Parts: sequence; C-alpha cells; structure tokens
Amino acid sequence: MATARQKSSLWRKFRDQKRIHAIADQALQGGANILASAILARALIRADFGALGIAVGLYYLVAGFHRSNIVLPYIAEMGAQHLNADPKAQNDWFWMNMIGIGLVTLAITVMVLLAAGAGIVRPDWHWIIKPTLLAACITPPLLLAEYGRRWLYQTDRSFTVMLSSIAYFMVMTSTAILVGHFRPVAGAGALTWVAASAVSAAVSLTALRPTTPRWASAVRCWLRNRHFALWQSATHIPYSIYNNASVVVLIGFLLGPLPAAVFTAARTLINPAISIVSAVDSLDKPRAARALASGGIAALRHSVNRTRMTLIALTGSYLGLVALLATVAVRVVFANKYPGIDNELRLLALAFFLMCLNQPSETFLIVIRAGPTLFAIRAITAIVTIVALAAARPWGLRGMAIGILLSQTASLFMLIAAERLVSRRISLRSPVEADIATP
Repeated sequence: MATARQKSSLWRKFRDQKRIHAIADQALQGGANILASAILARALIRADFGALGIAVGLYYLVAGFHRSNIVLPYIAEMGAQHLNADPKAQNDWFWMNMIGIGLVTLAITVMVLLAAGAGIVRPDWHWIIKPTLLAACITPPLLLAEYGRRWLYQTDRSFTVMLSSIAYFMVMTSTAILVGHFRPVAGAGALTWVAASAVSAAVSLTALRPTTPRWASAVRCWLRNRHFALWQSATHIPYSIYNNASVVVLIGFLLGPLPAAVFTAARTLINPAISIVSAVDSLDKPRAARALASGGIAALRHSVNRTRMTLIALTGSYLGLVALLATVAVRVVFANKYPGIDNELRLLALAFFLMCLNQPSETFLIVIRAGPTLFAIRAITAIVTIVALAAARPWGLRGMAIGILLSQTASLFMLIAAERLVSRRISLRSPVEADIATP
C-alpha cells in the first residue's frame, strides 16, 4: 500500500501537470456542451433548438470582439512577462475586461432592439428576435467565465481552471436534464449556459480575488495595446463569418432556423475536436509568446510546429472516428430527431479538421503581431465562404458543408504560405532584429 508521503507526492505531481489540466478543462467544457446540446436537441422542437443554436453563434460572434480587444492583448502583454508580471497589472486587466463585457452587452442589446424593429417591418423576420434575446442573456456570464479561465492559465493555476470546469460540467448537465424534463423551451434552455458559466466564474474569481479597480490604469492597459487590439478586431470581422461557432448565424439567415437546428446538431458531435484545440491553445499561445521573447523566430516556429503535430494527432483521431461512425453517432445521440445527416456530418468533420490545422498558423501571426496579414487572409476566406454558401443554398445542409470545406481549404493554404513568408522576411533581418521581434 502507498504511504501517506507517496500519496502526497502523487497528488503534487498531478497538480503540476498543466497540459493534463488543460485537456481535462476542455474535455469537461466540451463534454458539458455536447451533453447539454444532445439533451436539448432531443427535448426541444427544431425551431427552438435552432434559435438556441443561433443564440450561441451570436455569442461567439460578439465574444470575438471581446477576445480581440481584451483577451489577446492581455495574453500577449502578460505572456512575455510570465510570472514576473505585476499583480497590479493583472488586476487592471481584469477591470478592463469588465469594461469590455459592459460594452459587448450594450452592443448585443442594440442587436435585440434592431431585431425587434426588423420583426415589425418584416413579419417573416420575426423569428430573429428570439435568438438575439437569448444571446443577450447568455453573453455576460460566459464572457466573465472565459476571462477567469484565461487569467488562471496566465498565472499558472491550471489546476483551478480544471476545478472551475468540473463545476461548469455538473451545473450545465444537471440544468439541461431539468430543462428537458420540466420546461423544454428555448428560453429555459439558455439557462443551462447562464447557470453553468456563472458558477464557473464564481470558482475562478474566488481563487483570483480581484481587488479594488483602478479605472484609469485599466483603460491604459488597452491604450498601450490599442494598435494590436484594433487590428485583431478588424481580423475578427471576416473571421466571424466563417468560424466554427458563428457560421450558424449565416446559415440561419440564408436558410432559416430549421436548417440552423440541423447544423447545430451536427456540430454538437464535432465540438469535442474544437475543445481539444482550445485546450492546446490555452497553453500554447502563451508558450508561443514566451518562445518568441526568449528564442526569437526560430523558437516560435518550433513551438507552432509542435502544436500543429499535436492537433493533427488529437483532432484527427477524434474526427476520423466521427466520420467512420457517423450513422451510429447520429442515431445514438439524437434518437430519430435528426435522421439522414450522416454524409453532411462527414463533410463537416473534414472541414473542421482543416479549421483545427489553421490555428497554429494564426497563433504565429498573432504573436508576431502581423495583424494586416491575418486580416487579409481572413477577409479572403470570408468572401469565399459567403460566395460558396450562397451558391450552395439549393443543396441545403450538404451544400453548406461543402462550402465550409472549400473556404477552410483556401484558408489553410493562405495561412501556411503567410507563415513561411513572414518567417523568411524576419530571418533576413539582422540577428538582433529577429530576436527582438517580440509582442
């Protein structure tokens, strides 16, 4: 039998396994989302599930601007300093985050009012009101929970991140079960995200203990990174059109809430791969920033390439399994609610695999602050996506899947080419210049 000292040693080793914590974090988050979505997909009528799917897509759309203006500048600035970062600066960034959440909430409230106006002018657009209203409800707590996780990762407290995700999993799945049994409507379904993210945020902030705000200092955090933040915001505008979460909004507007429900159901089975990417990204983006700061462009490329090989192994294995067992997976998860989407699911699995492979190259461009280059690539990808999806409307969800696959193929080629060209350009500088090209 293990002694108390051996047990204590094993416990300490587990607490120090950051990558395990990150993977567990995203497994719990992704597992909660897929279970809750599967439960609600079975319980809700298609129109309500479609509205809920579009609401989550709208959240990711507006959350991207929060990420561009707050999370990425925070990671870039604090990542270079790592554990030497000033705790006051960490606290200032938190309160800048709260300002950002307030502005995003204001923006999505305006979206609700515009949707209501559109519903009055065009009665056939009345369905837009429900998803925008649901998005306004779920956005603030989700943003707060996400920033809490990022702050914990940035201060090497990945074990606490895992604890917050355990709370998220338990609350989300139990709430989804209750909603599915007692109140299977879209509004109640949104409570699963509200309750889970609120509890997750409470766990994170209890550990982080933010102190009294210094509003002027908080705003200065953004001001000294405004060039980077504004370029990231610009790159998010086209990205929001085609990324894995918010593309459902475009599908909803092109085809309506019922096809959006079918797409959301298919994406539910693919979501674990996206969770894997998020888990790896949570650790590897700060690591990439530190690699550039300490070893220059060569170290950054090594870090990015290692991430790419990790994603190929992990996401490729899962998505390959989904494609192979598509028929069984659809029947087991959704019963008879969404039959006949097997081939569409296989096409989406391939498209999302390419999307996962795009992430390391985007990290490379973000860390070296090549905002204009990333913006150009995302703008071209967005144009390809819009044209492809509009042309594919007559073929329904299968056409949508093929359109997404084409756009992600184009994006992957452009990102890899840009990564190589920028690396070559920096390498041709003097060694000193190449080494100090830090965020």
